[in-house]
Amino acid sequence: MKRNIVLILLVLFPIITFSQNKGGIILGLNNSSISEGILGQVSISGEMGFHIGGFYEYEIKEKIKFRPKLTFSQQGNRYESDVNEHLMYESNYMNVSLNFKFYESIYLLLGPQLGVFLSGNGRSNNNNLLLKSQPFEVGINLGIGKKLKNLFFELNFYQGLTKAIDKPDFNGELKKGTNTLIQFSLGYYLF
Repeated sequence: MKRNIVLILLVLFPIITFSQNKGGIILGLNNSSISEGILGQVSISGEMGFHIGGFYEYEIKEKIKFRPKLTFSQQGNRYESDVNEHLMYESNYMNVSLNFKFYESIYLLLGPQLGVFLSGNGRSNNNNLLLKSQPFEVGINLGIGKKLKNLFFELNFYQGLTKAIDKPDFNGELKKGTNTLIQFSLGYYLF
């Protein structure tokens, strides 16, 4: 496994360093929840998580760039919800976003994302059920950003398409729980 990673880095390093493309770091705040499918029962809480990582921009055309991003992200319901449900689920993911960036000064982002579960825990107070995470999840990103020289600000929305956990409903039955995130990010171009 280590040998494969080293080989990939040896191939990518010359491409990244000798091209006119850009890359940098990104960090920000997450407001996340567990929803039931696409946009099902999305809620915004006062509990925040964070994300941090790096990105790379590869120019395809003048106003279209491929922008992969690798981030560590805190996700899940990081709070206890309403009186009836009491769902508490905290998780940490390593996310690989394969976004496309449209335009430059004010821009749009769109693309798929693969999340790898790293750690976390969860419980439901209704039936003391321990929530088990899936090892991988797939979803879609949609965002808008503003670039100011080497600095940029972004507002992103992420919706998981595959099950992250089994979410108990009000009757104690398990439903498909997906990650939903609203992210505010600050980024800086290093090269």
